[in-house]
Amino acid sequence: MEELSKAVLEFAKIEGAALAGICTTEELVGGPPSTDLTYVLKGAKSAVSFAIAFGSETIPPYLMKQDREGLEKETIRANVTASGIAMHLSNYLNNKGYESVPVAANLVYRPPEGGDAEYDPLEPVHPDISHRYLAVQAGLGFIGMSGNLITPEHGATVILGAVVTKANLIPTPPLPPEDNYCDDCRLCLASCASRFMDFKDKTQVNLGDTELTYSGRRSLARCDLVCSGYTGLAPNGKWSTWSPGRFEVPKADKDIPKAYEKISKTYAKWPQAPGGRLYFYTDEKLRMTCGNCQLICATTSEERERRLQMIKDSGVIIQNEDGSLEAVSPKQAKQKLAQMSPERRALYEDK
Repeated sequence: MEELSKAVLEFAKIEGAALAGICTTEELVGGPPSTDLTYVLKGAKSAVSFAIAFGSETIPPYLMKQDREGLEKETIRANVTASGIAMHLSNYLNNKGYESVPVAANLVYRPPEGGDAEYDPLEPVHPDISHRYLAVQAGLGFIGMSGNLITPEHGATVILGAVVTKANLIPTPPLPPEDNYCDDCRLCLASCASRFMDFKDKTQVNLGDTELTYSGRRSLARCDLVCSGYTGLAPNGKWSTWSPGRFEVPKADKDIPKAYEKISKTYAKWPQAPGGRLYFYTDEKLRMTCGNCQLICATTSEERERRLQMIKDSGVIIQNEDGSLEAVSPKQAKQKLAQMSPERRALYEDK
């Protein structure tokens, strides 16, 4: 089993993983339902967790509103690579006689209790298996205050994958807590136009002997409104995500459902922008327009500050009639909006 454990870690890295580790059911005891490996494989004993790094060259142009599609393509590639490695490694273990299943990098959710598998962004959703918790216990990184996995080598800019197996693999230990570089700087919150994170509250998760603490969470739809590109203007109006939407995200979570319905229907009327990918719960292409809380979390405070300044200096996005996106100053944006017909202007902001 020691040889097999070494082999699966080498396998993941040969196939493109930057980091790889192993955790067992023992390291996940006491965790939330999304850490129950038997949900995807009855009798599971361990999991191989691995990370694909992305964006080293494409992050600055993205944050400075110079190039959106470069990072989007990198992110798609990383997700496909992670899911592909999971499938290949699962086949490798199955062929050696150990029943195993791949866990996709993203977009797989548990159906609600007593319901079907339909995704509803207004309701709490949970993945089949939580990659970030597996990664912490396998020694890939830590959970930062943003709730993202942060790694010593690549910060938070990683995409995770996993394989759950009946093989009794030998675990790799979690990293020492003193090596965690998260200093509660809250620049992740400063870069979030939706105010999804709640630092007045805290989320606590126990995994085996490990206790994880990170920011509380507000309505999931709050994050979805911005990260799906429906809207993206910062509360101060001085910068935006890559979304041309200027609709206000309600301050109170109770007002989110009504706003979500209105904004998402308006978004469907926008001209098609370049790029994007097809998602399972919408007929429209969705484009990478945010991800700031992940992208800003570099391993040094100096780089985090630098990236936040990039966002602040990047201006705001408007959409031209041909669907193209253009970064302009807040003043220029107001001038361009004033020149639009009332019908077209209503596609992007409330009056």
